[in-house]
Amino acid sequence: MRKGVASFSGLAVIVISVLGGARPAPAQQPTGQVVRLGEGETLTITGFINGTLFNDVGLFSSFGQGQNAEIAAPRVPIVGPPAVPAQPGVNQGIFDGDARNTRINFTFNSQPVLGKWAPRATLEADFFGALNGAPPYGDEQPQFRIRHAFVDFSNGRTTLRIGQFWAPFFNTDIPVSLAHIPFPVGLGSGGVVGWRFPGVFLYHDLTPTNPLKLQIQVAALKGSGPPAGAPSNDVATGIGNGEASGVPQFETRLNLARKFTNVSWSGYVVYHIDWKDPNGTGVPGSNITDWGVESGHSIAAGSFTLHGNFYYGKGLGTQFANIHQFQPQIRGWGAWAQAGYDFTAHWSVWADYGMDQPDYARFNRETTLTLARQLSHTGSAMLRFRAGRYAAGLEYFRNVMRWSNGISSADQYSLSALYTL
Repeated sequence: MRKGVASFSGLAVIVISVLGGARPAPAQQPTGQVVRLGEGETLTITGFINGTLFNDVGLFSSFGQGQNAEIAAPRVPIVGPPAVPAQPGVNQGIFDGDARNTRINFTFNSQPVLGKWAPRATLEADFFGALNGAPPYGDEQPQFRIRHAFVDFSNGRTTLRIGQFWAPFFNTDIPVSLAHIPFPVGLGSGGVVGWRFPGVFLYHDLTPTNPLKLQIQVAALKGSGPPAGAPSNDVATGIGNGEASGVPQFETRLNLARKFTNVSWSGYVVYHIDWKDPNGTGVPGSNITDWGVESGHSIAAGSFTLHGNFYYGKGLGTQFANIHQFQPQIRGWGAWAQAGYDFTAHWSVWADYGMDQPDYARFNRETTLTLARQLSHTGSAMLRFRAGRYAAGLEYFRNVMRWSNGISSADQYSLSALYTL
């Protein structure tokens, strides 16, 4: 009991000190604050505080405005399904602010307990949950939300992870942005795909010390998808068609990295497969199979950085692909690339372009249905200042969307600041 009280007191002190103001570090890295809990246990606290002021010219749909703006609303309403409100005809601009992406991470580490095998636990949260009511006051009260929660058992080269974390299909090397961190530039609209799920993850370093580093990842993840309609009762019970299949999602990924004299390169290739029950629980019928492949690469040479990825697959709406549409028959592809250049120790420029193109013509032939979102182009540009743990950026973001009833666009201008704990 004494140990628990002492640990809680130490945690309270370190949280207060972190939120009150940490000492600056020479680089913007999440080095965090470390508190020792006794018996070889440590707690590392990392995270960042992120705030954005933005002006949207034209409205975004699906995910909303601000830090999660991705898809331009249509010029004419989509009757549905799903029903989508239209762009306002006049007076399209709004000015707003967003601080929901402020994030905190608690990682507990322990000494080895079985040979070289040691346990570790991580809890990460942000404030990107639902707003606590409508304007004028509710939109300044975002709610706490769990992002990651998992337990590791690792010997340094092999790690078994159980809990919620990024699926291997998600490229953690996302486009650099200070305004679009939780919903990266192009997520669901410009080739950035993948999501986090509860599951079992296995990571193994094949060549940890060789010039060419190889790592294999294997994961079995909970099923995912929207609930089937009547006659199933899945809408009321909150069971998605991926969960109703009775089979997990499976993914496997190979990471590669090589550092040369003046150039660093990393890349990966990943395969995804899942099953969905379109009829739902309690209704006879067979599962359908969906799949996807993806590859991404990053090159850093001196002050220049170039990175991006490409995906192709079928029924990948639950991975934010196919412009975030869930019909299992959709096939499509997407890609993005971003270039960045540090022209001083503090100043850099970044430019991104991505697109997502479901095969709407094939979907129409095979189902006689019409996709609401048929083609998306996303672009961004940023001027960033960075000094130690502090960064600020001026950004421009634009999405052009071809809806089933015409082409629309929306633009965002933003000023953001980020402080890394």
